[in-house]
Amino acid sequence: MRIAAVTITLTMALEPPQGAQRFLIARHGETNFNAEGRIQGTLDTSVLTTRGVRQAEELGCYIAEEELARISKVWVSPMTRARQTLACIEEACGTLLPEAIVRDDLREIELHTWEGKLKSEVMDTGWARWKADPASFIMDDGARPLPDLWARAVGNWAALRRDAPPCSLVVSHGALGRCMVAAALGGTMDTFRDPRFQFDNCELVEVAWAPGAPAAACWRRLHRARTAWEAAADALDSASSEAVDQAP
Repeated sequence: MRIAAVTITLTMALEPPQGAQRFLIARHGETNFNAEGRIQGTLDTSVLTTRGVRQAEELGCYIAEEELARISKVWVSPMTRARQTLACIEEACGTLLPEAIVRDDLREIELHTWEGKLKSEVMDTGWARWKADPASFIMDDGARPLPDLWARAVGNWAALRRDAPPCSLVVSHGALGRCMVAAALGGTMDTFRDPRFQFDNCELVEVAWAPGAPAAACWRRLHRARTAWEAAADALDSASSEAVDQAP
């Protein structure tokens, strides 16, 4: 009797490189502007809604229970909505969370004359062009929102990685967080359009960066949904594929 040979392939779960610098990046909770469909940008008049406070409290409880022990440094945007979110995290974590460093360049994307307006009010002033190709979009006043934001994201990484401890927490914004993750993984501004890097309110993602490496090794989502580690190259390949699928 012949016994057929069976080949079993074992796939090892991806893990960050040894000694990696890890960064936990969070977006603020829902604001009244989010709920109204109003553009925020760097306008600092929006505040967390009741739902946004609840989201921030849930994020704080998650960090206190799952991540607090490894956080040695905290960075925060100067904007009210980010600092309100951090306050909820601090309440959950108590005095064990390090005092936050406020970094101005962690503020949200600058959308100039659109800020404070409903999205429906700017449809005739380039909104469709902005959504279709943010990397090349130029506002009527000559501003280029995404290139400016991308440059800040790259500069933020240079500052945050300098003398970074094994794990840092960063509380900021949706568009800025999106650029931070994409830039860390070695992406380009075109990566900004990819929905896989979307930041919902109070989402928390982790980026792992080998010391001295030009780009991060891998990333994953932690809260509100958890995913496995994904290698940078795989994330960017997937992003490129999805961009082709969505092309007109």
